Amino acid sequence: MTQILKATTQFNLVDRVPVGLCLVRQDFVVLFWNLCLENWTKISRDDIIDKNLLDFFPHLKQPKYQSRFHQVFSGGFPAIFSPQLHAPLIPCFLPNQQKRIQQTTVNAIPTEDGNSYYALMSIQDITELTDRIQIYQEELKKRKSIQRELERSNAELENFAYLASHDLQEPLRMVTTFTQMLGQRYKDKLDADANQIIDFAVDGAMRMQSLIRDLLVYSRVGRQGQSFEQTDCEEVLDMALSNLKLLMEETNTYICRSPLPTVMADKSQLIQLFQNLLNNAIKYRSEKPPNIEIDVRSEDDYWLFLVKDNGIGISQQYFERIFLIFQRLHTRQEYPGTGIGLAICQKISQRHQGKIWLESELGKGSIFYFTIPKSIEE
Repeated sequence: MTQILKATTQFNLVDRVPVGLCLVRQDFVVLFWNLCLENWTKISRDDIIDKNLLDFFPHLKQPKYQSRFHQVFSGGFPAIFSPQLHAPLIPCFLPNQQKRIQQTTVNAIPTEDGNSYYALMSIQDITELTDRIQIYQEELKKRKSIQRELERSNAELENFAYLASHDLQEPLRMVTTFTQMLGQRYKDKLDADANQIIDFAVDGAMRMQSLIRDLLVYSRVGRQGQSFEQTDCEEVLDMALSNLKLLMEETNTYICRSPLPTVMADKSQLIQLFQNLLNNAIKYRSEKPPNIEIDVRSEDDYWLFLVKDNGIGISQQYFERIFLIFQRLHTRQEYPGTGIGLAICQKISQRHQGKIWLESELGKGSIFYFTIPKSIEE
């Protein structure tokens, strides 16, 4: 009884913690049984203290349990019994009589004389945590399934766009050619209304050709991209500026550039990304000559590129719309083009595991940002 009294006094402070605590001697006589275990097992401490634990839970006599307890009684490492590998040492129940999912740790506690050890069983109820993990795993499984379906659908749409744009080019080219021939041959033999109709037909066919050509370019970003390799962004920018040389001379464009790094990228697509952003900066210029700044910042795990201009700017309400395919904020008469340039930029950025966005204000120019990871996997 002296051992029981000392154990009860020693563990009285943790009697009400939400963890089951049971202290046993090497002969498995129970010295302490806390209030939590009373509630979970419906076995009162008066009924079990000073009694043999094995009489209440005979399965603990099995060698696989006895060997672990002997390890603890010898002052060895704690014995951990997980719900994935072991049945509960002391079965505990929820109010609805379902078994609690529990993890038990058995630690060695020195006796008063220091010559031997007790075993302290700490039982944690992980039912709620396990349920949450299961719900999370099921949700994750659903999300992965949805992601796979989206990837499949996107691949099918991309394939359709490629095939449609590729196969439509030839018949549309014939329509355009013969309509132009019709206008040239019968221009003086038709009245003004007929000539206007032919002009409308030619203009529509040519615009359709332009749309299909750009759609083909867009679909090729994912289908026909090159392997990522070490790419010098200085060379990339040089090539993009060379492609725009005539336009820059015509508009007196000034370029201010900072040294650029070497990154893992598809070189041809990176050229297209820079070229599209620079072309837009020149196209949507204000009354002043274009002044374009190209810079880069080194962040923790990615490069942050920026292309800043002094152009007409963009209202914040259109920040997302401009990255959608074939979306235009101006008429074709004001600014030519199909409205696919920034959509291609976004797709290239996504393929490089980066993102693209902008800061802008009407009349005050724009800054386009895009990122490329320092470490990238295809």
